[in-house]
Amino acid sequence: MQRVLFALVFAATAGWLQAPRASACGSFFCGQTPVDQSAERIVFAVDEDSVTMIAQIAYMGSSEDFAWVLPLSEVPDVESLGTFSQAAMTQLDANTAPQFWGGCQVLYEASADAGSGGGDPSAPPSDVEVHIRAEVGPYDVAVVESDDPQALLQWLRDNRYRIGEPMEPYIAAYTAEGMKFLALRLQDDQETSDIQPFMFTVPGTSPSVPLRMTAIAAEPEMGILVMIVGQERFAPANWPDVTIDDADIVLDDRTFPMRTNWTSLVAKGVDEAGGQGFVTELAQTSVDLLERARNSPAGDPETQAAIDDLVNLLEGRPYITRMYTRLSAEEMHSDPVFRRDSGGDVSNFHDIPYDPTMCEQPPDPCEFTTCGVGGLCRVSVEGDSAETEEVGCACVPGATARTTFAPDGSATVICQDMRMSFLNPGDQTAEGTDALPDTCAGYDCGDQGHCVTMNLTPTCVCNQGYVAVGDIDDAGLRSTRCVAPLQEVPAAHYQRLLPSLPAGFSGGRGVPDAMPEPSDLLDVPIADPRQDDPTVATEGESGGGDSSVGLCSVSIRPARGSAGSGGLIALAALAVVARMRRRRGQR
Repeated sequence: MQRVLFALVFAATAGWLQAPRASACGSFFCGQTPVDQSAERIVFAVDEDSVTMIAQIAYMGSSEDFAWVLPLSEVPDVESLGTFSQAAMTQLDANTAPQFWGGCQVLYEASADAGSGGGDPSAPPSDVEVHIRAEVGPYDVAVVESDDPQALLQWLRDNRYRIGEPMEPYIAAYTAEGMKFLALRLQDDQETSDIQPFMFTVPGTSPSVPLRMTAIAAEPEMGILVMIVGQERFAPANWPDVTIDDADIVLDDRTFPMRTNWTSLVAKGVDEAGGQGFVTELAQTSVDLLERARNSPAGDPETQAAIDDLVNLLEGRPYITRMYTRLSAEEMHSDPVFRRDSGGDVSNFHDIPYDPTMCEQPPDPCEFTTCGVGGLCRVSVEGDSAETEEVGCACVPGATARTTFAPDGSATVICQDMRMSFLNPGDQTAEGTDALPDTCAGYDCGDQGHCVTMNLTPTCVCNQGYVAVGDIDDAGLRSTRCVAPLQEVPAAHYQRLLPSLPAGFSGGRGVPDAMPEPSDLLDVPIADPRQDDPTVATEGESGGGDSSVGLCSVSIRPARGSAGSGGLIALAALAVVARMRRRRGQR
C-alpha cells in the first residue's frame, strides 16, 4: 500500500513542496507550500463549445488487474483521447494551493478472478453499444452505452468488473439519464508505472462532477480538488460557495513544514453548509502561471513533457479557478455543476497577524483534526508521558472509526457512516464467485472496541467514552485502537443521530440495532496528567473535528495483514461529465 495515493510523482517532487512560502525563482518547478497529498485532482479546460477533462488516476495493485470507469454525458471526441503529465498535474496543484505565513505556520473495485465473467471483452451484448475502442498511451479504451441497465451491468461483469448488488442503483441511475461509460484498462505490455492522468474532450460549456457513483467506495472525508481554466472565473452552480474566515486559521510553526488547520476548516464549513459545498481557494489570471511554465528549465525529457502539457493547458485560457471540498460518501448524493461567475478575484495568500498567545503554548491538536461524520475529537496519551500524546475520535452510534490518510500524509481517524458499505463479508459480487471475506478476522481494536468491515477495510466501533486512534506503519498497514481520552466524552455526544440518507440515495447496508453500552468512563472524569486541575470539556469545545455530521478516484482494498479479497482492481468511480451546461509506528 502506498503511503499516499498519489506517490507516482510526489516522491520526486517532495523537496520542491516543502518550502513554507512561495519561491521567487520564477520557475513553475520551485518550492511551494505543501498540498493535500491525498486529494483527488480534476482539471477542466473550458473552451467556447467544449470541455476537456483531465483526471488523476490512483491505483495500487497488479497491472493486469487495473481498470477505471466513469460515466459521461456525451461520447468524447476520439481524437481528444490522451494522457497528461503527472508532474504537470502535481505542480499545477502546488502552484495554486493556499499559501500561509505569519502567526508564530467510483473507485469501487473490480475483480480479475477466474470465473467472475467469462465473456469476451470485445464482444458485448448486442444491446450495449461500443462507441469507441482504441489504444491511447498505455491504455485500452472503450466508451459504451445502453438503454438497459441490466445489459450494461452484464457487460461490466463479463469484463470482470466487480459490481455488487448495492451498486446496481447507481449504475442504473446514470444509465437512465442517458450517460455513457468510459472504461480504461492497461494494455498487456504496460505496467502500473505507466499509469498517467487521462484526458478527453466532450461538447459543452459547464463542467460537472457526478459524485453519486463515487459514493459507492469513497474514503471518508475525501479531499476533492477541482481546477478550471478558461476565459473567466467559475463557481459551483448548484452547491454553496463556502467561505473561510482568516481569523479562524491556526498556524503551528513548531513543525516543518508549518501546520495549518485549513483543511479542517474546509471540512467544518462544508458540514455547516449541509454537507455539500466548495471553498474557492484561488480565482485569478493564469498568465503568470503560463509564463513561469514557459520559462522553467527542462533539464530532462520528463520535465519537458510536463512543461509542454502545462503550456498547452494554460495557453489561450487566461483565467484559473481552484475549488476544494472534503466529503464523505453519504454527502455525495447530488452532482456539483460549475458555471461561469462574475465574482472578483480570490487570492490564495493568507497573511495571519502575529498573536502572542498563539506562540506561548502549542495549539490544541484537535484544531488540525477532522473526525468526520458524527465525530468528536479528543486527545489521549499513553501512560503518563505527554510526549506520546495522540489525537482520537469518538463516534456516535451508527458510525465506525476508519484509519485513513490526513491531508498531510499522516494517519488520521474518521468516523464513517456504517450504512455506506457496499462490499460486505459474505456478499457475492456475481453468481458463481466466492463470497467476500471478513477482513476483521484477526484485526484487534483493543479491549474497548470491536471490528466492523467497511468495504473490505477493517474499522473499529469503540465502546462509549473511548476514542479511536489510528496508525499507518512504514509498510502501509493500517491499525486502529480504542483508548481512553484525557477528557471525557459527554454523554450527550452519543445522543446525536446520523442524518437520514436522502430519498433515492441507497446505502449498502443497515446500521446494527444493538450499539455498545456506555462504560463507567462517562461517570468518572479522566484526569489529564499534564494539568493540576483538569477541565472536563463539554461537547463542542474541541477546536477541530467536532463536526455535526461526518474525483475523483477512491479505492477499496483489503488491509494488509488481513484476509484478501482475491484480486480486487481499481475501478474509478470518479464520475466526471461536461454538460451543455493520508501515529507513529505500529504497536
